[in-house]
Amino acid sequence: MIRRFKYSLQLKMTMLLMILMTLTIFGSLAVTQLSIKTFFRSTLERRMENVYDAINTLFSAQGLTEDEIKEELTGIAAKSEINIFIYATNGTIYCTTNEQSKMSESMLAIASLLKGKNEDGEEGEEEDKGYYTFSQNYDVKMDISFYDLAGVLDDGSLITLRSSVNRFNESISATMKLYSYVGMLAIVIGCVAMFFVSSSYVKPIREMATVAKRMSQLDFEAKVQSKKKDEIGELGNSINSMSEELEATISELKSANAELKKDIEEKTQIDEMRKEFLSHVSHELKTPIALIQGYAEGLKENVSDDAESRDFYCEVIMDEADRMNAMVKKLLALNELEFGTNKLNFERFDIVELMKNINASSEILLQQGHIHLHFDFEDPVYVWGDEFMMEEVYTNYLTNAIHYTPEGGNVIIRMEEKDKLLRVCVFNEGKPIQEDELEKIWIKFYKVDKARTREYGGSGIGLSIVAATMKQHGREYGAYNEENGVVFYFELERAMQHNRDENC
Repeated sequence: MIRRFKYSLQLKMTMLLMILMTLTIFGSLAVTQLSIKTFFRSTLERRMENVYDAINTLFSAQGLTEDEIKEELTGIAAKSEINIFIYATNGTIYCTTNEQSKMSESMLAIASLLKGKNEDGEEGEEEDKGYYTFSQNYDVKMDISFYDLAGVLDDGSLITLRSSVNRFNESISATMKLYSYVGMLAIVIGCVAMFFVSSSYVKPIREMATVAKRMSQLDFEAKVQSKKKDEIGELGNSINSMSEELEATISELKSANAELKKDIEEKTQIDEMRKEFLSHVSHELKTPIALIQGYAEGLKENVSDDAESRDFYCEVIMDEADRMNAMVKKLLALNELEFGTNKLNFERFDIVELMKNINASSEILLQQGHIHLHFDFEDPVYVWGDEFMMEEVYTNYLTNAIHYTPEGGNVIIRMEEKDKLLRVCVFNEGKPIQEDELEKIWIKFYKVDKARTREYGGSGIGLSIVAATMKQHGREYGAYNEENGVVFYFELERAMQHNRDENC
């Protein structure tokens, strides 16, 4: 806090004002010290001139008695603080000081000098009347210096006006001392006033500094509240505008960064998918290629001469070639679904009729495993979707169900109507899928059978095609375990209302 105050603008402004006021006041004192004597002397001379004029007017007046003249002179002397000595033409002496004082003697001496001058010259001439001179004299007897005005009135009377130099110097000293005290008091008052007044300017600046600091921490909610109309107010408005512009710019940058991050993640994901894809494809193709190569070499080298063995070799080669061909077709279909190149052909079709046809084509597989298929629907149920794609979805579900159902087990087809949707469920008896694998079975080439046996002959792509197809339709799909088996389901939008209460 002390360090902050040390560098405070408020303190700097106060110190600057104190320095400027000190320089100004003491500079003025120096100038005054050099010029005040001249100023006071000219002021005193003007006052003496005014007294001279007043006395000249008094003596020019007619009908005044000697006592009246003395009374007037005493008043003038008291008012002007100037000692007066007059040697009148009739020989009368008017003096406002003690006639026995040394000052009176000195003033009489000056008047006598003027009198002697008049006696030596042509007495009564106009040029010898109505004039005066100033001089500074030192009285040896009194050991004091005086400012004197010595002259002749219009009626020929001699006049001496006197003011003490000591009093003159005391007035100068008192004035300078008073000016010094007033100056120091002005400095103190000015500094205190500046300290408090400057806070009204420093406060909005501090507020701006706080707002700027919060802006540096990307907090753009802070705004300068100062509503002044001066330059500080304009600066506050500029900071607020800058805050809004920065917020908008940073928001755009964040959006751009988010998009860039998303693109990088997608690229990384695509790279991982490509690596995974190549790994799975190479794994899936390795066995059939090896079989084809082995049996082809056997045929070439005539390993078996009988026709039955050669037919068996040829059937194996054809079977593996069909398997690879089917897998490649499924991969191409999945690629089209994932990248959106395969456009949906929405139409209204009978889902019951579609499932009946697929059930019929799977009859051989059912008979081989002695599996019982329960399908109890005869009435048409119309839905909206791509019929060709939904045929693939149901075929994959039914094929998987037949494969994982134990010999003599049951596969049950159920349907449930909810609002405007129809849910088709394919249940198969058998071993349930572990809960942590229910979300993974939709991944390409993922198999619950870790050994990847060829007994079933699946490629691991079928459920990935189901997931991509249902995502394109924008409908729910999934799988869950029941007490004695697994249920796979998908949903489609109904084309018309039916009353079905079966539950999945």
